[in-house]
Amino acid sequence: MRDRAQLAWLRIAAAESMRPSHARALLSHFGDAAAVEAAAMGADAGPPPEDLTAAAYASLLASVRRCDPASELERLARVGGDIIPFDDPRFPRSLMQIPDPPSALRVAGDPAVLAGVCVAVVGTRRCSEAGTRQAGRFAGSLSGSGLTIVSGGARGIDAEAHRATLRAGGRTAVVMGCGIGRVYPPEHGTLFDSVRKAGGVLLSEYPMDRGPRPGQFPRRNRLISGLSAGVLVVEAPRRSGAMLTARLAVESHGRDCWAVPGDAGQRACRGGLEAIRDGWAACVLDPADVLADVVADVGGDVVVGDVCGADGAASQTPPELGAVLAPMEFAVVQALRRGGCAIGTLIEELGHPIGGLMRAVTALELSGILTRAGSQLSLTPAGLQVAAAHRRAVRDQPS
Repeated sequence: MRDRAQLAWLRIAAAESMRPSHARALLSHFGDAAAVEAAAMGADAGPPPEDLTAAAYASLLASVRRCDPASELERLARVGGDIIPFDDPRFPRSLMQIPDPPSALRVAGDPAVLAGVCVAVVGTRRCSEAGTRQAGRFAGSLSGSGLTIVSGGARGIDAEAHRATLRAGGRTAVVMGCGIGRVYPPEHGTLFDSVRKAGGVLLSEYPMDRGPRPGQFPRRNRLISGLSAGVLVVEAPRRSGAMLTARLAVESHGRDCWAVPGDAGQRACRGGLEAIRDGWAACVLDPADVLADVVADVGGDVVVGDVCGADGAASQTPPELGAVLAPMEFAVVQALRRGGCAIGTLIEELGHPIGGLMRAVTALELSGILTRAGSQLSLTPAGLQVAAAHRRAVRDQPS
């Protein structure tokens, strides 16, 4: 159990509506956590800090007063859980990069799984059989390659993403829209227990006994996006929580978004298809398409060959990721990043002189970055790593 000073700090960090910036403002104003706690419990807290309005100040102190971390810690301990404030080394650094991070998380299970590269798999609760299959195919394969699969624990696509990850022996995180002491939906108690027992984690920013409320789920979605390198939409209507999560990823968090194409005549597929059409989500047909975007961040923890289906590829020594590609070579690698194509198609798409293009293809083949089967070209698993590394290097260059 924490000492009094630690419990005072947890009372502040775990208070509802508290944000890291709020907590810092209160600590700066009062000097330490114990003084903040005393002010919240006292009758006269004095004037607000400069960074807070009087109304916000009063609301935050009321939240601190209502918070009871000692009781929550006792209940969390029974399920192997804890409260993790934002200054704890276990707190996911990715969440501190979003505009509105929580100041504390309640977790049950192993929060260390969030330190790896995470990909969110989201979609509709009322999914088709095809959508369920695709969710299982992508989540199972990606988790088997070293990624942590993040989703919201809901019926439909979310649940299948978690179950497929468990079947693959991978790691998954359930971001809940209620307290982790409440099972919602109620039939997912066994699933959530399995997640914890398999080394995954349940997490929420809400008090442990908080029930599900409509307004909490949009807030939950920002955590799903914030934890992840990107969001994969399997099957979702245009107006849905899944599409909200996807838009947050792209517009607010600077993350990738992918969508699995479906039947344009089905309402459940329109969200992802329109995102592809409008250019803010990448069309993906196989798990390797997603992996091509995130493999540079995963590094040695990913087994690229298993996803790409290349015989013996997992043991192949990758080329030097820092090697400089000639402009023509870079163009070829980028053209092949989402799947192979015939040489003729590559020539037509790139529009470069044939002689220079073929010299680039030969150089990449000799370097082990691409492979040729007749007229068909494709990146090797090592080539996918090179493509992702160079893509991110170019994207991160200052304009």
